Amino acid sequence: MNHNKKKILFFTPYATRTGSEMMLLYILQKIDRSRFDIGIVSFANGELLADFPDDIPVFIAPRKFTILQKISFHIGVNPTLKYLRKLAREFKADFWYVNTTMIPETIVVAKEFSIPVITHFHEMPLTYAYLSGPDFKSIVDYSHLLIGCSKATTDAISDAGGKNVGLLYSFINPAPVKTHNARTLELKQKLGIPEKAFVWVLSGMMSERKGFDMLPDIAEELNDPNVHLIWVGAKIDDGMVYYTEQRCMNSRSATKIHLAGKQKEDYYNYLNTGNGFLLTSRQDPFPLVMIEAALLGKPIVSFPSGGVSEFVKEGMGVVTDDLSVKQMVRAMRSVMSGEIATDSAKSIEIASQFNVENGYNEWIKLIDKNS
Repeated sequence: MNHNKKKILFFTPYATRTGSEMMLLYILQKIDRSRFDIGIVSFANGELLADFPDDIPVFIAPRKFTILQKISFHIGVNPTLKYLRKLAREFKADFWYVNTTMIPETIVVAKEFSIPVITHFHEMPLTYAYLSGPDFKSIVDYSHLLIGCSKATTDAISDAGGKNVGLLYSFINPAPVKTHNARTLELKQKLGIPEKAFVWVLSGMMSERKGFDMLPDIAEELNDPNVHLIWVGAKIDDGMVYYTEQRCMNSRSATKIHLAGKQKEDYYNYLNTGNGFLLTSRQDPFPLVMIEAALLGKPIVSFPSGGVSEFVKEGMGVVTDDLSVKQMVRAMRSVMSGEIATDSAKSIEIASQFNVENGYNEWIKLIDKNS
C-alpha cells in the first residue's frame, strides 16, 4: 500500500463549460490515481459532471434551497454549511482544492475542521466585488496555496496579502479546435458578409466585464462598410445587454454588427469567420478564447485587460496601452492595412504550448511542492 497517497476533495461552482471548470476537468481526466484518491463537489448538477471519469465520487452541495432547506436556513441552519460539515467528517481529505473564489462557504468549514485548502483564482479584482470583505480575507489568509491563472492574477493576489502564491497559466485541449472552411463560408453567407470584407470576431458572455457595451462604440469609430463585427456568446438578460443590443440594431455606422448568440456545434467555425480576433474585456485573467483564436492563426487586438498582455507576442497582434476605443480602432486599422505585420504561424506556435499535457505537468509541480 502507498502510504503517501493523498486524498483530495475538489470543489467547483456550477460544473458547466466555462474555462475554469474545463481546466478542472482536464486535470481530473489526467490525475494519477496511484498517487491520489479524489472526489468532486459541485454546487449545481451541471452538464460537465457527465464528462468526469465514472469512478470519481460526485457530491452535489445544496445552494439553491428546497422549501424545507429555506425554512431551516431561516431558523439559523445553513444547508450548504451543514452539507459541507458532513462531507468534512465522512470524506477525510488531506486537503480541499477550491477551483474558484466564488464559494467562500468552503473556507468557513475547512477552517472549522482544520483542513488545508488550495484556492485556484480564475478571477481578477472586478469579480472580488461579489464577495464580502471578510470572505475574501478568509480565502487569502487561510488558503495554504493560492494559484493564479496568469501573472496579472497572481500579482492581484499578492497585492491582497496572499503569501504563498503560485502561477499556473490556463490551458486548453487543442483537439476539438477544428474548423471546416465550407461551413465557415456558409455562415458568412448566412450573415450576408461579402467575401472580401474584413471580419473581426469577438467571443464571450455579453457582460460589462467582457466589454460588450463597447461594441457599438467600436463600430461607430470604425465606420467602414468593408468591416464586419461578429459577437459569439451567451446573452445575459439584463438592462445593459438590452440597451447595447438596441444600440447595435439602430447603429448608423457603416460597419455592420452581427450578434450570433451562443454557439456549440458551430463555435469554432464562427471563430474561423474572423480575419482577426477582438478582445474587449475590461478585466480577463487569461481568456481561453484568445488561445483558441491564436491556434486558428488569427491576429488579436485587445485592451490590456490581464493575461492577454502576457500571451500576445510580437507578430501576434496588438494590445493597446489603455482601455480606449480610439486606440483599439487604430490598432485594428493597422492590422487590416498590414502596417503591423502579423504571422499566423507564430500565433499557432505560441498557442500550442498552452495544452493539457504542459498544463497538467505544471499543476503537478505546484501540488508536489505544496503538499
